[in-house]
Amino acid sequence: MKSFKLLTFFLVFFLGGGLALCLSASATQPQIVHHDLEVQLFPAEGRLEAVDRLSLPDAPPSVRLFLSPQASITDIRLNERTLGHTFNNGIINVRLPAEFRGQPVTLEIYYEGRFTDTPPQDPIMTEDPSFGVAAAISPQGTFLAGGSGWYPDPRQGNAAWRLSVTAPPGYLAVSAGRLEEQVTTAEYSRSVWEESIPLSNLTVSAGPYEVKTVQVGDIPVSTYFYPQTQELAPTYLDAAREYLELYEDLFGPYPFAKFAVVENFFPTGYGFPSWTLLGSTVIRLPFIVETSLGHEIAHSWWGTGVRVDHAQGNWSEGLTTYVADYLFLERRSAEGARDYRLRILRDYASLVTPERDFPLTRFLRRTDRPTQAMGYGKAAMVFHMLRHKVGEEIFWAGLREMAETRMFDQVSWDDFAALYSRLSSTDLQAFFDQWVRRPGAPILSLENVEVEHRDEQWYISGHLLQKTRPFDLRLPLIVETDGEPLVRWISLKERENHFELRTADTPRRLLVDPDAHAFRRLHPKEIPPSVNSIRGSENLIAVVAADLPPATADAARLILRALRQEGIRVVDEKQIRPEQLGTHDVLFLGLPRRFANALLADTGLSFDEQGFTFGEERFESPQAALFAAVTPKDFPDRNWAYFIPASPEAARDAARRIPHYGRDSYLVFDQGENRVRGTWEVRESPLIQNFNSSETIQ
Repeated sequence: MKSFKLLTFFLVFFLGGGLALCLSASATQPQIVHHDLEVQLFPAEGRLEAVDRLSLPDAPPSVRLFLSPQASITDIRLNERTLGHTFNNGIINVRLPAEFRGQPVTLEIYYEGRFTDTPPQDPIMTEDPSFGVAAAISPQGTFLAGGSGWYPDPRQGNAAWRLSVTAPPGYLAVSAGRLEEQVTTAEYSRSVWEESIPLSNLTVSAGPYEVKTVQVGDIPVSTYFYPQTQELAPTYLDAAREYLELYEDLFGPYPFAKFAVVENFFPTGYGFPSWTLLGSTVIRLPFIVETSLGHEIAHSWWGTGVRVDHAQGNWSEGLTTYVADYLFLERRSAEGARDYRLRILRDYASLVTPERDFPLTRFLRRTDRPTQAMGYGKAAMVFHMLRHKVGEEIFWAGLREMAETRMFDQVSWDDFAALYSRLSSTDLQAFFDQWVRRPGAPILSLENVEVEHRDEQWYISGHLLQKTRPFDLRLPLIVETDGEPLVRWISLKERENHFELRTADTPRRLLVDPDAHAFRRLHPKEIPPSVNSIRGSENLIAVVAADLPPATADAARLILRALRQEGIRVVDEKQIRPEQLGTHDVLFLGLPRRFANALLADTGLSFDEQGFTFGEERFESPQAALFAAVTPKDFPDRNWAYFIPASPEAARDAARRIPHYGRDSYLVFDQGENRVRGTWEVRESPLIQNFNSSETIQ
């Protein structure tokens, strides 16, 4: 199964081409607050009426509650006694009678609210996975996010929950926990959920759902889809069963009472304890079942199950990426796993400049593509390197033990270091310190490589240099020969590390870690130009081709917003001199004839007045658009890209899609579909030494 790319498609992390993950706060406490919420939804009016019976284990002199300013208080009672209160700027203050102080009490808070956040009708690329929607009630659907203030919140840590939602007939609600009741009649529908596992907040979704359920052992797995999406329910249920069985085998019992896949009326990719919320446009994408779903179910163990101690950074996105996105590819093929590791390294090098780098202890959530490259990508590589260091058996046994002993507890990077140090009988604190607490990554190169043939043996020697403060590394050196390749693992701890190798077969190439098992910063020659190269550029300018029609040029500018480069300088082709381009990365809008050679050379592209040809495929439709990132020969340290749409409509459609193909070098869209995509081949690296010349091999 493939990786979770939902967040790289619509949201950001989201997903964690991820996911926007709602984490619960801390370990189970002896005495916790309990919410008993009874809610009535009026979708046509965008409002709710509710009572929250809020049980406090130890009544203070006064209670401070947080409730959205979009709500109004009807009454607050204690033992049928109305209490005075104030409600200003979202804060309720209630003073409790002296005789109740220090005792368990249940406040009844009656309120109503109108929640009408409007999802965007025409979303471009955004780093906000909510699209600005925190609380919305409508006939199409309801989304009330935990933390949005849709219920009175004392913010006293985790709480237990009972939620009863009454709505029009057929309008069902989903939330965390176990389903206690779900009925629909000619007059109303009612959904009742109960969650005894303490959670820091509660989110609810509701809509005109049809429900399908299968049992996976003792766990009910359900889809809450709109009627027009019902044909997809069996596919999602079958896939969810496979993922649950896989992860129970790897990590132990599923920790929640159910799992539900819920459809949303705007394009979210959210993960909550025991359910996921996917937008209607997302849920129909053919790859989501093989990508998003497995990632989300893995979060049930890592993030919503075993929870994050945010004081040391958020490890859960990296671990979930590793045991979902990466592991699915690894189980398919070694080549797919290698490609994924290389993509992580390329994202890091393209998006995270040394000035923007930071230690993983500072990663809390994805806010943009560079933070995703760190908290999802680099963190996943930390777990990969840990797996190599301690071995298969210890690595997976450690995850099973962590899930068994720390479920619903807060866990830190230090906890992982202590666990694996004990299991491996090795002090791993230095390993975690260098990869988690230290920013940056090693920059490596081969130097002074020599090869000598004597006594029927080939002797290869040289140095591996680290160009920054040294990391403690263990890397494979591979000598490709006329026979079997020679593989040797060497340790690097200094800036300059000498090595010597010997083989009986004629050497052809020396490669250092060609399968990308170690995290490092790639050399620019190792990074094919890509969408991310342009997105991550800090000195980009845009050049509008002279013959691009004005309406198409105006529509093409949308790509600047989609790539979050809307503030850059935009100039016309006639206003720019060739030498000026050598100091910038450049995004060309249209094909500027004066600067076409860089695009056409060695790319398989050709243009004429009717359209363009890529390889052997011809595109002449007014709906066609091309994006191609290249390295110009005259300026090898620069990244250029060409966005060439055939019409305003093609420009608007492609501009929205291009950011979701961040690792690709070239893309062709036609009739609203991606028709061609790929990455240019890398031919040079400072970690590759060729021995093919007669000057090298004597």
